[in-house]
Amino acid sequence: MKLDIIIRKFYEDNVEGKISDQRFMKLSGDYETEQSTLESRMAEFQQMIESEQETTLNAASFMKLVKKYPDIKGLTHELIRELVEKVYVYQAERIGGKKVQHIKIV
Repeated sequence: MKLDIIIRKFYEDNVEGKISDQRFMKLSGDYETEQSTLESRMAEFQQMIESEQETTLNAASFMKLVKKYPDIKGLTHELIRELVEKVYVYQAERIGGKKVQHIKIV
């Protein structure tokens, strides 16, 4: 990684007396912090990529299933079993004086 090369160069400059120990410690600390931040961001981006890939695969699988039933007239038990993996039912709540029940179909 480029930051490792920079830190190594600072170390060599410090050993050769080109920069003071104090300056070396400050610069290397700054670069270590930057490197840590970049590694964290890379991990976050990798997780986002994996999540998007999973979403894409799920969408492709769903589309493949839907294409099996081009003329759907209504929901049958077979169709629901094949297309729906889970149904989450959340506790009902009152919104604007009305009882609202939230569900999530996966």
